[in-house]
Amino acid sequence: MAVGALAIVGCTSDPAPARPTVTPATAYVAIVQWEVEQSDPVVDEDGNIEPPVIYLASNLGGTVDVGVQADVVAIIDDVAVIRFADDPRDARDEGIESEPVKDEGVMIIFDEFDPDQTVVDALISRYRSVDDVATWALEITATNVDGEAIATVTSAAPVDG
Repeated sequence: MAVGALAIVGCTSDPAPARPTVTPATAYVAIVQWEVEQSDPVVDEDGNIEPPVIYLASNLGGTVDVGVQADVVAIIDDVAVIRFADDPRDARDEGIESEPVKDEGVMIIFDEFDPDQTVVDALISRYRSVDDVATWALEITATNVDGEAIATVTSAAPVDG
């Protein structure tokens, strides 16, 4: 009796890499990195450079998802001290005339943006005090880096008004 062997040879190929997209967490990380890169370093009284304090708040108010908050803090923890504010007023020292941001920090107030795209447009206001507010139009782009989607601010333009 002859025994025949049947060999099935499959052709496999690596799946196409997923299209990188900007998520809320990667967008906030990109915005914080942009802020840190454009700002002067924070120096304490001993001359040591400290991470800046950056508050993130939605223009619409409300809480940023706790999981997103945890992701942002985990990624950016060594670059800046991140605090999320449910309301922009929570980050201001209203007891001082110019209402500066608490902890000598900066507050980034962001409008809602449409996530899960390769490129998103975000409108933010950079607030240090009532006398120091600037609005910026940012373009945030996701790229694949070692199989992980990383978002960066690829263009920033001040908005008059």
